[in-house]
Amino acid sequence: MGSRKTKNISVLKQKSKGGFKTKAEAQQYGIKMEAASIDGVDVTKNPVFADYMQKWFETYKKPNCSPATSTKYNYEINLVRHYFGNLTIKDITRTKYQEFINFTAKKHAPVTVKKLNGSVRACVNSAIIDGLISADFTKQVQVHGNEDRELAVTYLNIKEIKKLTKTTINKLDVSMPSYYMILTAIFTGARLGEISGLQWSDIDFTNNIIDINKSWSWQRKKIGPTKNKSSIRKIKVNDFLLERLNDLKANKCKFIFGNPAENDLPPTSATVNSTLRSLLKDANINKDIHFHSLRHIHVAYLIKKHVDIVAISQRLGHSNVATTLKYYAYLIDELKKSEDNKIISDLNELSK
Repeated sequence: MGSRKTKNISVLKQKSKGGFKTKAEAQQYGIKMEAASIDGVDVTKNPVFADYMQKWFETYKKPNCSPATSTKYNYEINLVRHYFGNLTIKDITRTKYQEFINFTAKKHAPVTVKKLNGSVRACVNSAIIDGLISADFTKQVQVHGNEDRELAVTYLNIKEIKKLTKTTINKLDVSMPSYYMILTAIFTGARLGEISGLQWSDIDFTNNIIDINKSWSWQRKKIGPTKNKSSIRKIKVNDFLLERLNDLKANKCKFIFGNPAENDLPPTSATVNSTLRSLLKDANINKDIHFHSLRHIHVAYLIKKHVDIVAISQRLGHSNVATTLKYYAYLIDELKKSEDNKIISDLNELSK
């Protein structure tokens, strides 16, 4: 401990020899920096902030990240690098960081800015633990965004959901697993990677359960973890879906949706989305939706059928109900209006 302090004070003394107008200023700087070193801040290290964030991501986050999450982090790091350039971590003040948030918020949706701020805050906390800085410059920063950039989620009504399901069932062909993947998404609300990664050992045909415990990455062409720990879950399904999935055993692939024509691997995202667009056209549904939209459609159907929101949240693999409420508040409000009308109608019957 003593040698570290001596080393830092030596560096500080060197620093105090130049770059100040007066000797008093140099002495004040030395006192301030010496106090920081005593507090555990290594004042001799001051990396470029974007470089530190990149190293933090690769060390602490990347090993456990899905490809999609890694892409998100890299995008956020690029935003930081583009704005701050070679500015070092000690030179970033709370005001400068707020200005960065304000700048980013002009062209990005609120949810994007919120996630960015969350990543930067975690990185800054790591820098404090590493002893690089002593104060959190992200603390009490006001986070906002461009409301016009918010992506609108496209839903299908009950009639359209039934039409899409029926059309998909009529098109089922074991030589084209993408149809079965779409059917599975409609019935489970699972993500594309989760469905793609399913193997026969993940299905309990006796108890009608699909076990979501991994995810397939086409970019890496290998199995990886689910989006997060809460995404690991068991989904109860109906007999009909399992009977249809059982038909795929004829392909004799390790993956349930493996295609013998594609080295026994599941279809790509492009293939599945192309199949979905074709199904929508055949069902005369003029709406632009992609595979992930089927997750929203599954939720919409369950909410409109009055399924408890807690059960829906667990089925989706959300960490808590608040996440489900945040994403599907519009649907819940829509249901509440129809329920309010029903309540008034029922109450009116009392007066007759």
